[in-house]
Amino acid sequence: MMKFYSKTLLLSSLIASSSITNIQAAKLMDAIQNAKIEGFAFGRISTLHGRDAAGTRYQLRFKPTITTGEVAGWSGSVGIFFSKGTSTPDNNYTDTEISASRGDQFFSASDRFNIGDFYITYNAKEQLNTKTTLRAGQQSPKTPFNDTNLDRALGIFIDNKDISWLNIGFQWWDSWVGDDMYISRAVYSVPNATNSISTIGSGVGNNVFMVSFTSDADFTQKTGVSYNLWYTYIHKFAPYMVFADLSYTAKFSNHSLSILGQVSATGLTDNPILEGDAQFAALFRASARDTWAAKNRGMYNIRLDYRYNFVATSGDDEPSKPIGFFGLSLGFLGSFGDGYGTLIDNTGGLKPGGGLWNSFSGAEANGFGILGVGGFRNSSIISPYIKLEAGYKKFGFALDIAYVETTHFYFLKKAGTDGNLNTVSNWLYGNGNKVAAAQLVDISPTISYKFTDSVSMTAFYGYLIGNPSMGRFRFLVTYVF
Repeated sequence: MMKFYSKTLLLSSLIASSSITNIQAAKLMDAIQNAKIEGFAFGRISTLHGRDAAGTRYQLRFKPTITTGEVAGWSGSVGIFFSKGTSTPDNNYTDTEISASRGDQFFSASDRFNIGDFYITYNAKEQLNTKTTLRAGQQSPKTPFNDTNLDRALGIFIDNKDISWLNIGFQWWDSWVGDDMYISRAVYSVPNATNSISTIGSGVGNNVFMVSFTSDADFTQKTGVSYNLWYTYIHKFAPYMVFADLSYTAKFSNHSLSILGQVSATGLTDNPILEGDAQFAALFRASARDTWAAKNRGMYNIRLDYRYNFVATSGDDEPSKPIGFFGLSLGFLGSFGDGYGTLIDNTGGLKPGGGLWNSFSGAEANGFGILGVGGFRNSSIISPYIKLEAGYKKFGFALDIAYVETTHFYFLKKAGTDGNLNTVSNWLYGNGNKVAAAQLVDISPTISYKFTDSVSMTAFYGYLIGNPSMGRFRFLVTYVF
C-alpha cells in the first residue's frame, strides 16, 4: 500500500510539475508571439552655404524598440540606438565620414551604438480594471519639455486615462540628460578637453518630479478642445518648470479652424546646482552664473490654423475620402521675464514658425532650451510667422516664413567671433562660436513624397536673410516601424 501511495504521489508531482512548466512555456510563447517593434530609421545629407555658414555632412540613425507581449499585464522593452554623423555641419565635411575600415570608429560625442530604452511596463487594465500604466527603467521621456527621441531619463513613469477629459501623469527621474544639454558641453574639436564633458558619457543627478493633466483624443474629437498642463520641480535647480497649451478646433463641412495658445515658464533657485557631471555644475558656479544665467524665463506662442480637405466623390453608400488638403497658419511668439530658455529641449512641444533658424546648430542653442541662448540674462525674442502647406495623395508641400528678432543668437564658426556676448564662452558651447543679436527672415520650403505608410522622402531648403545670412539644403529618407 505504501509503495502504491509513493508511486501515486510521484506521478502527481510529475503531472503538476509538467503543468506548471507548460503554463510557463505558454506564457513565454505569448510574450514572444505578441511582441512588437516600434521606432524609425533614416539617412540624410545636409549642406550649408552662404556668408555665415559652410559644411556638408551625412547622418544615419536607427532606433528600434522591441516590446514583449503582456503576461498578467507585464511587459518588457529594450531598444537599440545607432547614430552616426551629424545633420548640423559647422565648417566640416564628409571627407572622413566613413570613419574606419571593418566598422565605424566613433570619435564624436554625438555618435552612439548602444542600448537606448530599457524598461518594464505594467498595464493594469485587465487585472485591476483601470487605464493605468506604470513604467520603470530608462527611456526617452514623452513630455513637452523634451526631445522625445534623444533625451533620456532613468526613473518611474505613471499614467492614468480613466477620465477622458482628465488624464493624469506622474514622473520621477533619478538620473537624466537632455540631448541639447549634453551636446552644448561637448567641444567637438578637442575631445575630452578641460572645458567639455567626456565623450564617454554624462548625466544630471538632480531629482525631477513631474505632474501632468491632459485631455485625450476622444475628448478632443467630441468637443474640439485640447489642453496640456505640466508642472516640473527640479531639486536644487528649478522650483518650477511649467508648460501649458490650450486649443479649440471648429469643423464645418470640409473646413477646420483651430486656435492654439502656448506658454512656458521656468524659474531657477537663487543658487542653482546641476549635480552629476562637473562641467554641468561649472555653468552655475557663482563666478560663471552671475555673468550669464537668467533666473526667471518665459515665452508664449499664439497660433491660428486653417485647413481645407479635398475629397473624392464616391458611391452613395460609401463616405467620401480625403485625397488632399490646403492649410494656412499664422502665429506670433514672444518672451517675458529676463530670458526665454524654459525647456530641456530647444523646441519640445512648442509650435514655432520657420524651418531653419532653430535647427542648424549641433547644440540646438537657438530656441528655448534651458542651456540655450534664451538662458542668457536679459535675452528676449519676438517672431511673427506664416505657413502655407498643401498635400495631394502621396505628395506634400510646405512653405514656412518667419521673422526672428532676438538679443541672443548662436552663430556658426564662419561668422567669426566679433561682438560675442557669450562671456562664459569657455564653459558654454566653447569659444569658437559667438552669441550675438540677430534680425533675420527665415524662408523654408519643403517637398515630400510618401511611398508607403512607412517609407517617405523629404527635400528641404531653408535660407536666412539678414544677420546671419546662410542657407541649408537637406535630403532625408525615413522608415517608420
